[in-house]
Amino acid sequence: MPAEFASENDHRDFAGELEVLCKLGQHPNIINLIGACENRGYLYIAIEYAPYGNLLDFLRKSRVLETDPAFAKEHGTASTLTSQQLLQFAVDVATGMHYLSDKQFIHRDLAARNVLVGDNLVAKIADFGLSRGEEVYVKKTMGRLPVRWMAIESLNYSVYTSKSDVWSFGVLLWEIVSLGGTPYCGMTCAELYEKLPQGYRMEKPKNCDDEVYELMRQCWRDRPYERPPFSQISVQLSRMQEARKAYVNMALFENFTYAGIDATAEEA
Repeated sequence: MPAEFASENDHRDFAGELEVLCKLGQHPNIINLIGACENRGYLYIAIEYAPYGNLLDFLRKSRVLETDPAFAKEHGTASTLTSQQLLQFAVDVATGMHYLSDKQFIHRDLAARNVLVGDNLVAKIADFGLSRGEEVYVKKTMGRLPVRWMAIESLNYSVYTSKSDVWSFGVLLWEIVSLGGTPYCGMTCAELYEKLPQGYRMEKPKNCDDEVYELMRQCWRDRPYERPPFSQISVQLSRMQEARKAYVNMALFENFTYAGIDATAEEA
């Protein structure tokens, strides 16, 4: 953001993100800090370059029925990405989140838009502007909230823990399987506040294996302590990948439709 348009809050968030990156150290599934300097009151941060941009856009660009229908029909596929590649994104993020949670960091804004795709399609967690280095964080001020990715306890009580990050990971896993669909597309935030505590959860995508959906459901359990830790999630996903089964079926079938996208809904 150009300095002349940056608010005091932007500067504070920027400095906060630098502090988090310094404390976290290096990891292959986190966007790593290269260096930082201050010049005439302006703060500059150099982080590693991710040539493929953010994961959300990358997933959406893979929707070949929309971007290259001839390719889709010729190869009988709905995506340029394979089940193995999609699972690898999930493994990468889970591994990075395991590292974060081990260091007792809470991300608080885990979503496909905040994951970057680096060389060799390695997924790297980014955007640590909301991260906190505490086991439990209670948000005391109201700002724009990523409601569609938030756990029940975060929505109701503004409480964030590693287990609320696990809930967000379940939504991110749904984003991966749906090739960048908008979570709860067609529902308002008010409906989510009402329906999630009543037990409503997103349905299983048609192309998703039961085992992957079951993992999502485990991430979305009401009680935080019943959700699996990231260590378990990364092991489970790695096992699936080693099994070489098509856990995410990208083959075209009759009446195939992609999950809906609502960019306006994603802003709230």
